[in-house]
Amino acid sequence: MPVQLTTALRVVGTSLFALVVLGGILAAYVTGYQFIHTEKHYLSFGLYGAILGLHLLIQSLFAFLEHRRMRRAGRPLKLHCSQRQRSVALCIAAYQEDPEYLRKCLRSAQRIAFPNLKVVMVVDGNRQEDAYMLDIFHEVLGGTEQAGFFVWRSNFHEAGEGETEASLQEGMERVRAVVWASTFSCIMQKWGGKREVMYTAFKALGNSVDYIQVCDSDTVLDPACTMEMLRVLEEDPQVGGVGGDVQPPGKGLAVECDQVQGAQVRVTEAWSAHPCSIIR
Repeated sequence: MPVQLTTALRVVGTSLFALVVLGGILAAYVTGYQFIHTEKHYLSFGLYGAILGLHLLIQSLFAFLEHRRMRRAGRPLKLHCSQRQRSVALCIAAYQEDPEYLRKCLRSAQRIAFPNLKVVMVVDGNRQEDAYMLDIFHEVLGGTEQAGFFVWRSNFHEAGEGETEASLQEGMERVRAVVWASTFSCIMQKWGGKREVMYTAFKALGNSVDYIQVCDSDTVLDPACTMEMLRVLEEDPQVGGVGGDVQPPGKGLAVECDQVQGAQVRVTEAWSAHPCSIIR
């Protein structure tokens, strides 16, 4: 069955179901029919409550079936991606982050189930009071030959104090070299705002990876997030960027990528489109 026809049937079916439920709820509310109730109606169970309960049950069933379908659809992709050796870099933007949030973010990045994932953290600030973020990077991801860092007096658009043209170019090359050579890298640079931070990560990576994933330094990532978002990008070449379902603290992981949302966006817009996203 063509995809367009299947989609149209789903839309029509969902709309009819919604109308039936709405009509049933209105009818039950107007009639006020009750199946059982106490003598003085302190407690009762009627048609209105039965329809609401049935609606919730059917929604839960459809959610379960969709979840199972997405899981099954994702399994073949794991072999497909590994065979084609798709490469992904996770870029983390950090600015005066709470130390505990930053630790949780980096630990979750370390647990992402994707082969050869490159992690690039760019700190927006190179002053002494920003140094604790580099210390946390060393604590969580450092200590191995795979980790590298560089404290830069400048950024790609503004020279730092005492920087010459030659030293500025040398710094740019050093940033690229650290990012390319390291699985985990941290760049501290002159303050310039989030766009400058993401520009540094994108510029340094260049064409060294197929996809770039971005998030803030207070995001806790689901281990399957990269694979799930990449699945959406690989399935549809018209999709240029994908974002996960971001949840507030206290409701599990911040990115539950079983509920991935795809959007056709330009690459230049993607870095500001979502707190956690992946782009081509």
